[in-house]
Amino acid sequence: MPTTHGRRARACAALLLAAGLSMATAAPAVADAAPPALPVAASGCVGPSPVVYGDRVPWPTARMVPYQAWPLSRGKGVLVAVLDSGVSGDATGLAGAVTAGQDVVAGGPARSDCLGRGTALASIVAGRPTAGSGIVGMAPEATVLPIRVIGSRRDVTPEAIAAGIDAAVDAGAGVILLGTGHVTGTAQLQAAVARAAGQNVLVVAPVNDQAAGVAGQAPPAWYPAAYPQVLAVGGVDADGRATEVTGAASGLDVLAAAVDAVVPGPSGPGHYSVGGSAIAAAYVAGAAALVRGYRPDLTADQVRERLVVTAERPPHAVAGTVDPYAAVTTVEPGEALRKVRAAAVPVVVEAAPAADQAVARARLVCVTIAVVTFLVAATLWIRRSLRRRTT
Repeated sequence: MPTTHGRRARACAALLLAAGLSMATAAPAVADAAPPALPVAASGCVGPSPVVYGDRVPWPTARMVPYQAWPLSRGKGVLVAVLDSGVSGDATGLAGAVTAGQDVVAGGPARSDCLGRGTALASIVAGRPTAGSGIVGMAPEATVLPIRVIGSRRDVTPEAIAAGIDAAVDAGAGVILLGTGHVTGTAQLQAAVARAAGQNVLVVAPVNDQAAGVAGQAPPAWYPAAYPQVLAVGGVDADGRATEVTGAASGLDVLAAAVDAVVPGPSGPGHYSVGGSAIAAAYVAGAAALVRGYRPDLTADQVRERLVVTAERPPHAVAGTVDPYAAVTTVEPGEALRKVRAAAVPVVVEAAPAADQAVARARLVCVTIAVVTFLVAATLWIRRSLRRRTT
């Protein structure tokens, strides 16, 4: 079993996260209402949202606490392929983060997004911090490779998914994120997954989050999530409850936040609320980018194992919830000696970014409160002792 450096206290670190993400300037005008759900229309494209979320930190970010790992890795140098509806390179927080990509359905690039789905996933993976906003991705220095696999009728086929995986591997992706799946597993899709594994590419995919035909029964397994080489992801809500009913055939490996995530629309400054197992998979893909950015020497299988083994798994849970910091900092048996030897080489540490300084201040405040509380308690105890002696 791997050991970790320990888990940091989440509550104190989260106190000043919002301030750290928005220290540069004041927040823009913000509506009091919560962001609307991302529209799912039969036709037409998603327009701008009327609600700007501002500098608040969505609970999924506070739950996943990616900023704990940022002093070590922000995903720099990692190419994450997002296989869905394309990604808008003009969306808030994604400027400079998105390559041209490829549309494997209709041909051409995929740096646009009519549905807003792929943009939402990309923002969770690699959204950059923006002034006055609490919205930031898991790995804010990773690069996004958009691959469109959803057709004009909003349908997806196993053939398109397989072609998207092949395109991502050919483009040099280190992590492939699927935003969808199919109930049919084909030889072509299985071969594409096997090729990705053989090329040291980690494939992250959501389990089926559609309602089952019979209450209480799991829906059919989704592919490629059900393949053993794929890291299959389900969701949890704010209370830690699983958001899907899954059976053994689903291949479920880990869980992540899957409700009330806040993401930018494909155009305009506004934000939408999104949820589902694909959103959970995006958080896990971002965590994988953090690990690959910090430990490029690890194989895709080793990254997958870290994410599974270090996940927080309460008793009776169907799977563990991914812990990005633990996954990044875990030391495998036999690694400690190598790390001690490597430590002889001088290391230059960059100054902490604003968000990390805010987290440090939060910890300092918590420690100060604890010390003051201890001193007050000690003073009261001494006074009581003196009174007893004089009476």
